[in-house]
Amino acid sequence: EKLLAREDLTEAESSGALKALLEIDDPAQTAAFLVALRMKGETAGEIAGLARAMQQAAVPAPCGPGLIDIAGTGGDSAGTVNISTGACVVVAAAGGRVAKHGNRSVSSLCGSADVIEELGVAADLGPEGVAACVEACGMGFMFAPRFHPAMKAVVPVRKALGVRTAFNILGPMLNPAGAHYSLTGVYTPALQPLMAEALQRLGAKKALVVHSLGLDELTPMGPADVFEVTAEGTRQYVVRPEELGVPRCELQDLKGGDRATNAQMLRDVFGGERSAVADALNLNAGFALAAGEVAASPAEGIAMAQEAQRSGKAGDVLARWIETSNAMKAKEG
Repeated sequence: EKLLAREDLTEAESSGALKALLEIDDPAQTAAFLVALRMKGETAGEIAGLARAMQQAAVPAPCGPGLIDIAGTGGDSAGTVNISTGACVVVAAAGGRVAKHGNRSVSSLCGSADVIEELGVAADLGPEGVAACVEACGMGFMFAPRFHPAMKAVVPVRKALGVRTAFNILGPMLNPAGAHYSLTGVYTPALQPLMAEALQRLGAKKALVVHSLGLDELTPMGPADVFEVTAEGTRQYVVRPEELGVPRCELQDLKGGDRATNAQMLRDVFGGERSAVADALNLNAGFALAAGEVAASPAEGIAMAQEAQRSGKAGDVLARWIETSNAMKAKEG
């Protein structure tokens, strides 16, 4: 009734509503709720409430402290290679601890789960397997459907509606390992203040919410808007990659394709290749290392990322990740 009257819900009300909807599993009621929220316009409190309800219904994946995630909302339709997934491996190679939460392709040809599978990694491990990977090589992956079984009730509704709803922006807030440090990309700058406030409400220690020229990540193509979130508050600034020594590129230079194409592009970068794709991975990894307080600044983070990528350390991390993940998969049976 409040939504129909265009009144905002409190964080607790939105959390309680979604919890109830997940329990009754009625597609019509879930659709009505999501559409009413969308028509009114979601608030940060409502988004945080929805995220809390999903987190409480999730399978936890305890992987220790100091975890970093690089994730985007998707929906930018740019067809780039898997930049955030690749950047995660570079972060691990530079000394960060990454617990990435991802899924198969929704709005692109190749999602994060698709590309890591193609690389040879076991993508659908349970909590113990993910923790073992983080411990062994600094990089773990949590396949969203395995850790968020409640999503089963929402997926058909989202597909049937065919319009963007609150669930299009919830993904980056649902890390099952509780990663408190993140680099989060959004498909439109209009979402940045909303995402930033929601992350702060959810207890982020440090998060960077970014958008660059229509893409839900940082790119060497040009300037990016950044909202930096800490417990103290939010500050906003513009990043110009060339001022950090990252050469400019065009969108075409970052284009990916199917999972086999994207996997080979990432393998080349992890092996030390210098290219626009390598620059994009190192730029994102550098900011993630700064967000995770592994580096003192983005400039230091980029230098750490470049060293890890150009020396082939990222390839070493991938090899250990493939070995550990498949061993843990065999153990799970």
